[in-house]
Amino acid sequence: MKWTLLLLLGLLLAAAGPAPPAGRVTLTPLSKAAYLAARKNCSTAKPRVTFPLRKQHGRLVIPTAKGPRIFTDSQLTEDNPDWEKFTYEGYLPQAECHLILHNHYEWSRVILLTKSGQQLVLQDDPVFSPGFAHFVGISGGLEYGANENYIRLYELKNHGWKPVWHLTPKTWEPADIYWASDSTLLLQKRQWPSERRTYARLTVKH
Repeated sequence: MKWTLLLLLGLLLAAAGPAPPAGRVTLTPLSKAAYLAARKNCSTAKPRVTFPLRKQHGRLVIPTAKGPRIFTDSQLTEDNPDWEKFTYEGYLPQAECHLILHNHYEWSRVILLTKSGQQLVLQDDPVFSPGFAHFVGISGGLEYGANENYIRLYELKNHGWKPVWHLTPKTWEPADIYWASDSTLLLQKRQWPSERRTYARLTVKH
């Protein structure tokens, strides 16, 4: 029994993949005044959107090196718990990926898909660094159990991305995040359950 449990644990860890390197990001508390002052200098990196695809008969077909990826709408009404719909948001050449919005009866997600077939699911649109070297995704999930609660940082590399760092807070939700530079982010946190707002700076070590 002991060896069986160890084997199962090993398989689970292998399936999860390697953990992002520790120590790549430092998180420093900020006062509200310091946060607001720094926030004024932030700019949103908006990637170009090209390569429009049209959905046919409720099916979105995206070619990849691993074969076509097919996303199919349900033929149900929106008040049905199994209702879901896929919306093509476009191709982002600077990130080399397609962006697909996945709406479900209880939640929505954003899917990133590369030409090689690499796929990533985030709660919201990725937030790109000014030089498009990294992107970050956040999700608040302490209040609404259908969502996860995380901050995830990725590096754009080799026509795809690799995970750099992640955080799964237990007492607060990430509310907003902005790039102040290619190596600095500003974070607004919503404490739970008080909903008090606090602030921090995240510094990425290259």
